[in-house]
Amino acid sequence: MKVAVQAENVKDLKEAVQSDCSRIRFGSEFCEWKIPSLATLEKAYQLAKDSGKKFSYVTPRISETNIENVKRQLGFLNEKGEIGLVFNDYGVLGILDDYPHLVPHLGRQLVFIPARCPWKQITNFKVGFMARRRVAAIFYQTNLNNSKTIQFYQQRRVENVDLDWIPPCFPYFRPLKKAGLKISVHLHLTPVTSTRRCHTARFVGIKNPEVCNRACSEHGFLLENKTLNLDFYLLGNTVFRYSEPSPEEIRKISSLLGRFEVVATMNQAAKLKDQKAIDALIGNLDRIR
Repeated sequence: MKVAVQAENVKDLKEAVQSDCSRIRFGSEFCEWKIPSLATLEKAYQLAKDSGKKFSYVTPRISETNIENVKRQLGFLNEKGEIGLVFNDYGVLGILDDYPHLVPHLGRQLVFIPARCPWKQITNFKVGFMARRRVAAIFYQTNLNNSKTIQFYQQRRVENVDLDWIPPCFPYFRPLKKAGLKISVHLHLTPVTSTRRCHTARFVGIKNPEVCNRACSEHGFLLENKTLNLDFYLLGNTVFRYSEPSPEEIRKISSLLGRFEVVATMNQAAKLKDQKAIDALIGNLDRIR
């Protein structure tokens, strides 16, 4: 099991490159207003290169406002050889033919999983056992459990895919690997919903996203749903649910997938803010396996 660390800013990146992880991911996964400048990206790439770690650039959904900026960044990375490019926007996928050295990696915003919805009761309503099994089978599969969808991506050079840590989905990940996809699974935080208009910015009184001070880099909101007895986290423009991977779950996914990559994102909800915390996580994963 390889471990990649994902960071959105240089401060976190400097901690990540000192850790025992095998790959560095840098960039904003969900918010286009946190796309780094070209100068910051160049610095991030150099930090990863100097540490001897593989580097991937993470991009969110992108509007026309930022596409030219992203094109300049992709041009810079394309000159560096084989660099991973995690994309969450079909527009970015559409221009990757112009950057043949970048290795396209399907981001999880383009992988649809009904089970991201937190209401587990959907598969527990009072119907016959076989009917419930059929509903659960649909609920826990992804849009990639379809040969035509996989073919669409593979014809566009996509061989890597991001997935969420949802244990009932694990058996449905195995067919994806058999189809030739290389799998990365995100630990801890599963996105439930996301919006272009940032709720965090609204809460702290920021009206113009172009001058946002990125308060979400240091602060998040705990959302308590007393009706469902569930907690959620609002980080920036995305609501997540948190899950702590159990030893049993780690052994199960390892037995199903064999070699795969886990992604640990540095943020306050996952309590991954420095090298010590990252190495402790990697050590725990190694011991469990």
